[in-house]
Amino acid sequence: MHSVLVSILATCAVAAANPLAITPRDEAPIPGYGVEIVSWKVPSSASGPAVILNGTIQEVYTQLLDINPSYEAEVGALASRNEKVARALVKRGDVHCGGFPNGATFRFREGISYLRGVGGNPTQGPGPGNCARVSCSWSAAIWWCNDNSFTKVLPGFYNIADGAEQIVDVCNPGFLSQVAGQNFIGGARDWNVIVRGDNC
Repeated sequence: MHSVLVSILATCAVAAANPLAITPRDEAPIPGYGVEIVSWKVPSSASGPAVILNGTIQEVYTQLLDINPSYEAEVGALASRNEKVARALVKRGDVHCGGFPNGATFRFREGISYLRGVGGNPTQGPGPGNCARVSCSWSAAIWWCNDNSFTKVLPGFYNIADGAEQIVDVCNPGFLSQVAGQNFIGGARDWNVIVRGDNC
């Protein structure tokens, strides 16, 4: 757990020091789609109230540590336990490899780890064709897109992490160093996750 926290904190420090990591995103991952800066309703402590923060997971994680330096110890363990129960119900989506600029596989895995460490429910405004960049560091972005005509709320951020991890696993045979793809999730394919190279 300590090595995971050190890795996460090191990446947070790099993201905070990189001005490109916190600039507004104005280019959608798919032409014609809208871009939304995602809001995260997340617990700031094990027993405290939820707070609403904006930005990528790296930006939100830095804000959470500013609010509560013990966040990882208090909330991260709880999020991990809840995720293990819920992940047993997750099924693979419809994964399409390529189609976007590649990003570094290990950077996507770092973003996936961030997403797994946050409690709360991701919420995104109505689409169709509305995307939010939920993770981005070192030119490797994870996007979450809503193709519903209504606001989409997921059970947990692990849902987005699972979608991204499925892309990396399916599209990265033999552990190639670069990967990109899209994962359509839900019976109606009403939301999807994209991993791709990006400007951050």
